[in-house]
Amino acid sequence: MNSQTRPYLGPPPRKPSVVIPARNEAALIGPTVRAVLMQRPPDMDLEVLVVDDGSTDDTAAAAAAAGARVVSAPARGNGGNPAAARNHGAAVTSGDPIVFLDADCRPAPGWLDALLRAHDAGHTIVGGSLALPPGLSATARCDYYCGWYLVHPRRPPGLVPHHPPPNLSVRRAAFRATPGFTERAPFSYTNEERAWLGVLQKAGHVIYFEPRAVAYHYNRPGFGNLLRRNYRWASTAIEAKSQTEAARWPWLYRHPRLLIALSMPLALVHSAYVVWCWARVGVLEPLWMLPAVVASRLAYAAGLAVGGIRWLRRGAGPAVERGTRW
Repeated sequence: MNSQTRPYLGPPPRKPSVVIPARNEAALIGPTVRAVLMQRPPDMDLEVLVVDDGSTDDTAAAAAAAGARVVSAPARGNGGNPAAARNHGAAVTSGDPIVFLDADCRPAPGWLDALLRAHDAGHTIVGGSLALPPGLSATARCDYYCGWYLVHPRRPPGLVPHHPPPNLSVRRAAFRATPGFTERAPFSYTNEERAWLGVLQKAGHVIYFEPRAVAYHYNRPGFGNLLRRNYRWASTAIEAKSQTEAARWPWLYRHPRLLIALSMPLALVHSAYVVWCWARVGVLEPLWMLPAVVASRLAYAAGLAVGGIRWLRRGAGPAVERGTRW
């Protein structure tokens, strides 16, 4: 389906709504909100909505003081649900496009303009880049390199099969025609965007990567966090990616048993690929961090295998819901 036959989404965007889910982000949410509000185009309204997902600190107060509209996510007893918070925010906003931004992502100057220009060019879904901010610890930098090697600002713009949710914009009518982010845990905090991206791709829409829409991602420190996050991302990967085209190399995930069997050897290949992605744009620090990179890929491989085996044992049925961990 080409751009001439895609569903009509209305006139060009005139009032972007930025939805920021947040849980216990009092230290980061204020600067993030202010960085967004500073980018309001002179001829547009701009709505910044922070969805407080059961915070036990001053996240809501800090967001309101910075100028955001703050709403509370529906109460849940398992520690919050970032996917549900995003969906709730999208439901109560009035703008177009809906821009999803994480609380630990601080947009650089020109971020919003770059997203809107891509939408004006006819793209329904636009993903921005995630950049490394200054001052992070070594483990947080390694976490950044291992997580965002395909969406950094030095990659060229163009069509991509998938884009992660921390810096992702979509036309309102298109998003509202989908089921939204997957709220069922554990997908509510890992691979939660795959389903609705896949729905839009089947309808003929494409995902456009715009590297000039830069947000600095403040990855969390700690070697244990690095391993846990990569394990968690991978634990739902086979199930999520085998059922959608919103994935790189989707054919690979249609052979889950082969992927499980090869998960540990592939960890070494994946490590080399991550380092190569950065080296080709002149970033050599991941090479010096190679032991940690390999450890993160081994954790990813373990999550891939464990999650895949659990899914196959259920007969490739729905996952058993587990508590959400922000």
